[in-house]
Amino acid sequence: MRKSVALIVAAGIVAVLAGCSSPAEQAAANCDPLTTAGTASAQVEASGKLLASPTVSFPTPLTTSRHETSVLVKGKGTLLTAGTTADIQASVYDSKTGTLLTATKYDLTAPLRVVVGNKNDAIGASLQCQTVGSRIASTVTVEDIAGPQGVDPSFKLGLKDTLILVTDIQAGYLAKADGAVQPLKSGFPSVVTAPDGTPGLSFLDTPAPTKLMTEVLKRGDGATVKEGDQVVIRYTGVLWETKAVFDDTSWARVDGALPAPAAVVAKGTTDGSGLLPGFAKALIGSTVGSQIVVIVPPDKNVTNPTTIPAGDTPVYVFDVLGIQK
Repeated sequence: MRKSVALIVAAGIVAVLAGCSSPAEQAAANCDPLTTAGTASAQVEASGKLLASPTVSFPTPLTTSRHETSVLVKGKGTLLTAGTTADIQASVYDSKTGTLLTATKYDLTAPLRVVVGNKNDAIGASLQCQTVGSRIASTVTVEDIAGPQGVDPSFKLGLKDTLILVTDIQAGYLAKADGAVQPLKSGFPSVVTAPDGTPGLSFLDTPAPTKLMTEVLKRGDGATVKEGDQVVIRYTGVLWETKAVFDDTSWARVDGALPAPAAVVAKGTTDGSGLLPGFAKALIGSTVGSQIVVIVPPDKNVTNPTTIPAGDTPVYVFDVLGIQK
C-alpha cells in the first residue's frame, strides 16, 4: 500500500513538474523549424561581437544540396514564429572560396527586415523557431536567395552553387495585434480579422463622421509608444463612401508571403513619413499589441493621396507590432 501511495505521489510530482514549463518554453517546444542543422552548416564558425561584422571560417569548398541552419550563438530573446518579423544583420559568402560576397552595413538603425516562415524566402525560412539575440549559419543556393534570375554574372555563380549565410538576429516583432478586444463605440465600422491578421471592415449605413475619430479595438500589453519612436506597424486603408480598399500593401500577399511591415515615426500632429494627420498622433500612447482604427474626414486629409477621391473619408486600421530600437 505504501509503495502504491509513493508511486501515486511520484506520478503527481512528475505531472506537476511537466506542467510548470513557461509559455516561452512551450512555444519553443511546439515550433516547427523549416530548416535544421546539417553536416555542412555545422562546419561554419563565426567569431566576433554579435551584431557586428563577424569573422567567419569554414572548409572550402563547402557544398550541400540542402538548406541547412545551425545555431552558433543561442539568443535569449523572443521566439520567431511564422508570420512574425525580424530585423537582422547578415553576411553572405561563396562556399567554394570563402570570399565575402555581400553584407548588411551592421548599422543597427538600418537593419534588414524579414518576414519569418516563408518557404519561398531562404532567409525568412532559416529564421523560423530561432530567438532574438541568436547568430545562425545557413547553407543556401544562389537560387534560394536570388531566385531564378540568379546574381550578377561577375560573381560567376550558378543557380545551384552553395552560399554561406551568417545571420545575427537583432529584433523581433509581432505577426499581428494580440491585445485584449475592447468594446466598440458607436460611429465606428466593425472590424473582423482573418487568421493571419488581415482586417476587413463592415460599415454602418450612415454618413461618415465629420470629425477625426480614433478608437482602440484591441489593447496590447506591450511597451508604450512615445513621440519620436520608430513604430513597426501593419495597416490597411478603406474608403467610407465607396467601401474600396485603397491601401493594403502592408497586408497584401506576394507569392504567399506578407511584405515586411513598415516603421513610421510617431510625431503627434505633424508627421514626416507621409501619414495622414491623426494616424501618427494615434500612435503616441498606444501599446505594442494594440489594434487601432482612425477615421480621417476629408478636411483633415491634407496630404490628399491620389488614391483617395475628393470628399471621401479614409478609415485606417493599424496593428502596433513593436518599437524599433
